Amino acid sequence: MRCAVYARVSTGLDSQKDSLENQVSFFENFIREKGWELVGIYADEGKSGTSTVKRKELQRLMKDAEQGGFDVVLIKSISRWARDTVDSLTLVRKLKSLGVTVISAKDGYNSSEDDGELRLTIFSMLAQSQSEDISTNVSFGIAEKSRKGVFHGTPPYGYDKIRGKLVPNPLHAPTVKLIFRLYLEEGWGMQKIANYLNAHNIPTPRSVLGAKNAGDKWHDTAVKIILKNPNYTGDLVQGRSKVDFKDKVYNQQRGYKKRIVLEQDKWIIVPNAHEALVTKEEFEAVQEKINKKAEKVFRGRGTKSLFARIAFCPDCGAGLNYMYDRKGYICATYKKNGSKRCSKHYIKHELLKERVLMDIRELASNSLNMKSLVQLALKRAGNKMASATDELQRILRELESLRREKNELLRLLTRQVIDQATYEDQFQFIDKDYKALLHRKMELEELLSKEKDTETSLSAFQKEIQQFAQLEMPDEETLRQVLHKLIDKVFVHENGRIEIHYNFKNPMLKGA
Repeated sequence: MRCAVYARVSTGLDSQKDSLENQVSFFENFIREKGWELVGIYADEGKSGTSTVKRKELQRLMKDAEQGGFDVVLIKSISRWARDTVDSLTLVRKLKSLGVTVISAKDGYNSSEDDGELRLTIFSMLAQSQSEDISTNVSFGIAEKSRKGVFHGTPPYGYDKIRGKLVPNPLHAPTVKLIFRLYLEEGWGMQKIANYLNAHNIPTPRSVLGAKNAGDKWHDTAVKIILKNPNYTGDLVQGRSKVDFKDKVYNQQRGYKKRIVLEQDKWIIVPNAHEALVTKEEFEAVQEKINKKAEKVFRGRGTKSLFARIAFCPDCGAGLNYMYDRKGYICATYKKNGSKRCSKHYIKHELLKERVLMDIRELASNSLNMKSLVQLALKRAGNKMASATDELQRILRELESLRREKNELLRLLTRQVIDQATYEDQFQFIDKDYKALLHRKMELEELLSKEKDTETSLSAFQKEIQQFAQLEMPDEETLRQVLHKLIDKVFVHENGRIEIHYNFKNPMLKGA
């Protein structure tokens, strides 16, 4: 019998590493007594069992299983395997489909036995519950210490943590004060402040912490985090978020727990716990300014700009951002980084609109181009329908598979192979996927229904284009839709020259 060993510890502490060595040593003896063959040891150090995403050795084990590298996987306990019920079942089912048996020495579990899945579900649910209880108890302890004025976690930029207290760092605290002053008094935007800090080689927050892969460039997001942190007022503010154990899809895909932002009345606030870097009045003024700016942007973005995602800078390739206060477009690279990276490429919205419409009118007046436009619309509709049809067929197959799983689960319940609690837990897991697929199925059916009307609506499309030739202007939203159908990209050169790339050949150009 060819055996693989999987071992895991949750932290990188030396005591835990000894535990990892003990796990491996135990299985070497176990395999020797059985007379089996040890073909590989897979060991994740310092990895949490609540997610499989960052456990590289576990992922390597699954890949080797697909290659037929072993017949049995030995684990110390289900809690070492995974602390999430869904993860445990998914991994074991995958291995069983590959002809690989999972054996847990401590739990006496064997996936090849008739009641294997039931026992696995029970053990996994206990492990998951234990993990959540531990996290809850730890969070409670931290909250109690927070109420006593003890700071937990990584100190905000500009502070050092000394014996649980925040103390201003003499090198970086002045930078925090500078950021607040530039934003509040000088009226600078967050990206402009970031550019200034980069130009003066001010170390970034992550580089100060010595974090892995820490960048040496400031960004507007880093500036915003500082401007919105209430700890700079001298109040100790903690407990602003908590771990969301329920969002298993997010936790599985991202490899870390999703956090829920709590209402302000649930925060733990200790007034005047440490030396302030800004006054409370300054902080509140900054928050008011940030909120007003956000409201202004939100109102301005109620409708999409006419050339969003089709107007580009020909020099750096970035899109052109619409500036609501200047009523025109500007290179996104220039807006974010200044003239060192690119030039403005600024153009008034009305001027760009006038030039583009003038070019379209010329095309629309040409009968050959009208034929190209019709063919383009039909081709795009056909490609879209083919893709949607393929996806719909795949979803129908998956829905049928999930229906069978539901029926099998009910059969196990009626035969008393599983209890009601296990049935409900597994049913919710399957039903969540089922509902998501069902929602997507309805979306695709609606899309296909609309696309089938393409030929009948083609005459209306032609009429829209002909309106340009007759100098009839449709409403802004209709115009935007037509432009996005016709145009691939519009390049705005620094000297004001407009270069239009259509989604079809322009027969009016030489050599086309």
